[in-house]
Amino acid sequence: MLKTILVSLNNLDFLDSTLAAAGAVAQRHNSHVIGLYVIPSVIIYSAPYGYGSGIQYVDRTNFFKSRASEVEQKFQDFVRKNNLNGEWRQVNSEGYFISHAIVEHGREADMILISNLTRNTVQEGVDVELCARVLQESGRPVLVIPGTDTKDFRVKQAVIGWDGSREAARAAFDAIPILQLADQTNIVCINPRKEMEIRDELPGTELAAALNRHDISVSTEVIKTRKRVGSALLERAESADLLVIGAYGHSRLRENILGGVTARTLKKMTGPVLMSN
Repeated sequence: MLKTILVSLNNLDFLDSTLAAAGAVAQRHNSHVIGLYVIPSVIIYSAPYGYGSGIQYVDRTNFFKSRASEVEQKFQDFVRKNNLNGEWRQVNSEGYFISHAIVEHGREADMILISNLTRNTVQEGVDVELCARVLQESGRPVLVIPGTDTKDFRVKQAVIGWDGSREAARAAFDAIPILQLADQTNIVCINPRKEMEIRDELPGTELAAALNRHDISVSTEVIKTRKRVGSALLERAESADLLVIGAYGHSRLRENILGGVTARTLKKMTGPVLMSN
């Protein structure tokens, strides 16, 4: 069960959709919701002639300080409206990036919930690789909500991207509490490796059997395509309410350079994605 959910509240532009998703999950699991708001530290680097970059960093810190009361009020209103057990945490980050604080506080939660950031939506003081850092360093499943998503988080149809990897296994089993409430879950194998086809007549069959023992309605399918795996998964998940994938089976640097599944998903996602590393 998801008894403790940590919600990152620093992406102010998409606060409403983030809280809506948190509320939907918390109500279904009777979760304790921690609303985490991080003030980035002031870090002054030397600049030509002694001015410039230091002032910029102070401005970013002051920006989040000035919005703290507003965000806290919105969080407390959200908790009361949804009759939830909520906890407001405002902390100062030890570093400039807020991801360090999210990782530290998120490790004791059953799940971390954050809204996605791309280079087009990144805010001052919020690192563009926020999701990547939290995924790789927290050790917790991360539910990523697209910034453009304003719908309530209701999972009727879910898609699991399955390649037999450690990361995919973590994600599939981390998602069980959510999948148990879904009407249907589809295990999708994109261009499965030969050893997967040798082991199972239909790749994903053993995973389906394991999930079915948790009272999850599951089907499996294989898609063979020339498209990139990330693109094919996102296309298959367009009609679903949730995509579940393992994150960063390769290094983040390699993913970003070569366009791996995780990097492509974070860049192109239009619906909620649950990821584990």
